[in-house]
Amino acid sequence: MSEKLSEKKSPFPFSMIEAMMPLYPYITVMGWMIVLIAFLVGLFALSPAQATFFSDAKVIREGAAIGSDFVNANVDSHVLEAWVPQFKFVGLGLGLMAITMALGTIAMRLRRMGMVITSHIRTDLRPPMPPVPSRVRIFQLSTIMGIMVLLAVLIIGIVLAVGIVPAYWNNSIASALNPAQVGSTLLSQLGFVSSFANWLNPLRMIGMAFLFTGITVALTVIIGTLRQQAGILVKFYNQASNL
Repeated sequence: MSEKLSEKKSPFPFSMIEAMMPLYPYITVMGWMIVLIAFLVGLFALSPAQATFFSDAKVIREGAAIGSDFVNANVDSHVLEAWVPQFKFVGLGLGLMAITMALGTIAMRLRRMGMVITSHIRTDLRPPMPPVPSRVRIFQLSTIMGIMVLLAVLIIGIVLAVGIVPAYWNNSIASALNPAQVGSTLLSQLGFVSSFANWLNPLRMIGMAFLFTGITVALTVIIGTLRQQAGILVKFYNQASNL
């Protein structure tokens, strides 16, 4: 009964992760807020910008000069498309991280419950507490890696949205973009603007894959803990019955 129920503190950064696990309800709310903000931006900014740009004939909107409503709407549309999807996925990622943190909290409480139960078992029959499964570290690292990747994608999207994307699209399509010559700055910008989605979107999916992996591994930790505790109790019952 004198055995301490607390375990050795986990090393950094795992100690910080475990301290944040009980905060999963707040992280869930934060994720929902980000997704809602992305929806509102799409509804009240992106959708009107596209509606304005496509409100007239192709020859009119493509011939519009810099500073016109058509060019400004086109710039706003492409700028928002560069960062809003990345922002939305950060909100989804926070929701998935909250699930992993909730599962991690359950696993921690199951282990704590096991320590409490074994502390009431007679000393000569008391089984030793098994070490923390290595899979705990795996799901913790996988979750952090997923969120870090999604944040990196968001930062890249914001950099694009304030840099090369408006620099390219803030031009008249008919008089500047279409006649751009080989080796020009505009064609170089067009190559990058047209290509970043081909690698940025898969990078975003890598972050989501890390998060789903963390959830899966966390579930295996809970299942393993329950099986382990059931085995310990059965073993104790058999030992106590033979006395």
